[in-house]
Amino acid sequence: MKEKKGAFLRTEGLVHEYSRRDEEGNVTEIIRAVDGVDLSVEPGEFIAVLGANGSGKSTLAKHFNALLTPTDGVVYLDGKRTDQEENVLAIRQLAGMVFQNPDNQLVSNVVEEDVAFGPENLGVPTKEIRKRVKEGLESVGMYAYRKKSPNHLSGGQKQRVAIAGILAMQSGCIILDEATSMLDPMGRKSIIEQVLRLNKEKKITIILITHHMDEVVHADKVFVMKKGKVALSGTPRQVFGQAELLEECKVTLPEAAQIAEELYEHGMPVRTDILTMQELEEELERIFA
Repeated sequence: MKEKKGAFLRTEGLVHEYSRRDEEGNVTEIIRAVDGVDLSVEPGEFIAVLGANGSGKSTLAKHFNALLTPTDGVVYLDGKRTDQEENVLAIRQLAGMVFQNPDNQLVSNVVEEDVAFGPENLGVPTKEIRKRVKEGLESVGMYAYRKKSPNHLSGGQKQRVAIAGILAMQSGCIILDEATSMLDPMGRKSIIEQVLRLNKEKKITIILITHHMDEVVHADKVFVMKKGKVALSGTPRQVFGQAELLEECKVTLPEAAQIAEELYEHGMPVRTDILTMQELEEELERIFA
């Protein structure tokens, strides 16, 4: 069964429950990590999913490429249901996932061999694999490191190699599940700039799950999770304009927005919808011109 044409990714009434068991294997508690989520993502969009620890955002993300299947409801990716076994390989080829710790994804002692691992498992011909590996590493600025061991790379460089591996599988969608949380600010900035470039230039759909608000200001849409539900959604400016609701969801404002808010509270006539440092600088120049 295929979904009607339209959204690239769609969830309908998505529910995911975990069971807690005692030492004898008896169920002691049912935890509803995702609770009736409806959302849609268009091809080529950059989507961000925010929320406090335990809000359900990572559990939700694992449904997008069939790492988890719904307890109830349906997930479609490119028109294919993720809970149908015959669709799983195609779904995972189309939607690649980059996790918090890149060491969990790197399987080879040589960078180019690691990038080749995915397409090799898909049975891609050797000549085509070489082409994809070269293009994938060039796309993330890591071609010069192709003969290196991943063990000698920085955390940010490992993340780039993981992304190159997804690209070599010709993934039309990259899901980053807290993929920058272990990096320093410069490393995070570099990865997000790379992801934005892939989104704009190659029209790759990006789904970013993150705690870092500054990473999502350029997203097309933002979904804020609270207790397994989508509590808030919209453009970054719409979402970050609702400070009280964000506080209830334990989500903070981007740094530039926090500074602008403090300046406004101290009597400075600053715009209250500022999201980036560049916008803040331009606003201050306007005020003091």
